[in-house]
Amino acid sequence: MAEEEQPLNMDEGAMDEPEMKEEEKPMEDMMAMDMMMMEEDKRDDVQKRLDKGGFLCCCCLCECTEEATKGLTCCCFFPIKCGVLFIGCIIIAITLFVFLEIFYELLNDDIHWWYVLVGVLLASTLVVASAFAVLFFTDDNEGSRTRLNVACMLVIIGVSLVAVWSTVYFVFLYKKDSVTTGNDGVGFVKATRKQEVVVTLYIACCIDALFAYFICVVSQYIDAKKPEEKPDDMMMMMDEEMMMNDKEMDDKEMDDKAADDKPDDAAPADDAAAADM
Repeated sequence: MAEEEQPLNMDEGAMDEPEMKEEEKPMEDMMAMDMMMMEEDKRDDVQKRLDKGGFLCCCCLCECTEEATKGLTCCCFFPIKCGVLFIGCIIIAITLFVFLEIFYELLNDDIHWWYVLVGVLLASTLVVASAFAVLFFTDDNEGSRTRLNVACMLVIIGVSLVAVWSTVYFVFLYKKDSVTTGNDGVGFVKATRKQEVVVTLYIACCIDALFAYFICVVSQYIDAKKPEEKPDDMMMMMDEEMMMNDKEMDDKEMDDKAADDKPDDAAPADDAAAADM
């Protein structure tokens, strides 16, 4: 009996194997379909980002541009978003450079201490500009973008004031023929008064010209990021303007009628006065 049962069990196992394979096939097909759908979703996501202004760089997807800023550049080849961030970094770097240059003059024993004090006070606008740049880094909104534009103006003002003060000091108030800065530890830098003034004014003019261009770039970025007015809002504004114009016209007509009626009312009074006389 045992010998007869063994072949039967083998037949049952052989029959179960095709059934298991048939059950596994739909599972594999489902997994394959899920994988294909995930790949398609990834492709769609990448394509959406590319349509919004992103671009492929090597194996990376750079999203420095958006749909609103697509086509706008800084210095002809940088995306405008990168350019605006670069402007903020330059503002902070120039602030550090100006203050280091002013305090470096303390190493010269021939330069009065109040030259540094006045220079620091005039360069305080650069501190405000750097604060506006940091504010833009923390949050890119309409207010911070406007403040970044103001920061560019403050850089021009601060650098120009420091350059003018340096020129006035070394031309009229500095008594030596040469300007020697430094000490035995860091070394000495020697220049004539004319060289000191010319180099200072040249650097200031370059920075001012650069930030004049940066103001244009930031203004373009502000205009591009402005929210578009909805058609319903525009229609409401137009309706309000029309209602205001109609009201003004009605008031004007009423005033004209009142002005026309006044002489008629005054005429009987004049006639009565003449009759009494």
